[in-house]
Amino acid sequence: MRTRFLKILAGLGAVVAGLLVLATFLDTTERAPTFDAPGYTVIDMAVPGRSVPVRLHVWYPAGATTAAPTLLGQNGLFYGSHIHRDAPALAGALPVVVVSHGSGGNAERLGWLAGYLASQGMIVAAPDHPGTTSGDSDPFQTPLVWQRTDDLTAVLNLLQDQPPAGLRPDMTRVAALGFSLGGYTALGVAGVRVTRDAFISHCTANPAAEDCAWMVAAGVDFATVDAARYDADHGDPRVTAAIAIDPALIRAVDHASLATAGASFLLINLGEDTAASETMGAGGLARVLPDALYLAIPGARHFSFLAECSTLGKIIIGVAGEDNICSDAGLRDRGVIHDELRAAIGAFLTQHFAQPF
Repeated sequence: MRTRFLKILAGLGAVVAGLLVLATFLDTTERAPTFDAPGYTVIDMAVPGRSVPVRLHVWYPAGATTAAPTLLGQNGLFYGSHIHRDAPALAGALPVVVVSHGSGGNAERLGWLAGYLASQGMIVAAPDHPGTTSGDSDPFQTPLVWQRTDDLTAVLNLLQDQPPAGLRPDMTRVAALGFSLGGYTALGVAGVRVTRDAFISHCTANPAAEDCAWMVAAGVDFATVDAARYDADHGDPRVTAAIAIDPALIRAVDHASLATAGASFLLINLGEDTAASETMGAGGLARVLPDALYLAIPGARHFSFLAECSTLGKIIIGVAGEDNICSDAGLRDRGVIHDELRAAIGAFLTQHFAQPF
């Protein structure tokens, strides 16, 4: 009986693998764009301390173009977003938003938000963080959180010194935005510090917590992580606002750093405040940050932030994965949640960038 069961599982695995391969060659039905398609370009940049180039995705307001928009990140599993690839940039100095994806995520799939912000007049620059991105996600590199804030600082240096695509970034108007581990990254580059010992204490007491379990299961020895670099101030003074959605490392925050974090903050949880994750519930942090707003999105969960999935994606990922990142069962429509996030984040940034600096 056990042998037959194992053969059935193996057969199912082969079917799922075949469907995944098929999905890479299929496209979901194209949807009409919900905002003006922005310009978009990709470059590889060198980052100090990185042994490989960091791929940088840049969305920006497009100037006049007769070319039809194309789709970015669209396949059989996920819906994409419309762009004008390598289009001429809109003239004038524009504010900057640097964006950090979550652990195991990637910048391309943030087009639903990055493209919208670009359509509102902002330059949006998002790196794929080596070691914590799709297809290159390593539990032993994940706790090296200073690499991610260093990536964002390198992005700002590049935009300041060698802006691509004819852009004119206004480096007096800079914000950081991130999701999950990227949420910490946005907070970190805005001056919020974390401590390695607090993180070790958190994971020792809560080894199954979302921001610990994967690394604990892999046998990561957190005591070998460089405490001096982990605990250091990775703030960049050019960053004057930060948006963190379901930020990781909340339990590792050094509260002594909050008084000196000079940025304005918007902290968002996906789900009601009372149901927020113990490890990513940001309401408490928002209450002690000097200049912070807090928003809880009802009828949502952590993965509601990710790109919308096709019906095929919901089926395949539901069968293939332990945690169905496409499932919105019992929740509000993901597209509606994205609309609310775009509106809240866009309003916060528009108001912040309009202030005199």
